[in-house]
Amino acid sequence: MDTEPGSPHYAKQKFCEAVYALISASPIDWRLTYAAGHLMFLQPRDLPAGMRDDFENLLRKLTRIPLSSARAPMPRPISEDDALELAKAILSMFTQLLGGLVDDQAILAAPIVEREEVGTPSEFENMRADEIEAALMKMLADHGVEVSAGDADEEKPR
Repeated sequence: MDTEPGSPHYAKQKFCEAVYALISASPIDWRLTYAAGHLMFLQPRDLPAGMRDDFENLLRKLTRIPLSSARAPMPRPISEDDALELAKAILSMFTQLLGGLVDDQAILAAPIVEREEVGTPSEFENMRADEIEAALMKMLADHGVEVSAGDADEEKPR
């Protein structure tokens, strides 16, 4: 799979890395800092045209305060509500890049959210954190990405 900048899979890879950063056990300000670090490698041209404005807006919010000092990454102060909004936006954009969520009960499996609906309210808006986590885990598994319970353990070497 070609994951060089500008390739079709590059944006998916970077959003996957950002989502992975969000599901760690670190405080939310650190998780968003790490997620933003992955997304900064993307250029709007790496995304479908309908997602570019939303991506630029997301990146602007994530990087309003610099992501690092001269020595190390540094988290930015953020309210729980703002953090949740940014995390949902990252997850929603990743879902859009993968083609949307699939209704398992449908006779012909088709995306519930079409790519043309970029900018409309996210299907994650009214979900609890545990529901979002379950949907994310299912979606990642459906796309061949395995995440185990120990992956978020900060005590284990990487």
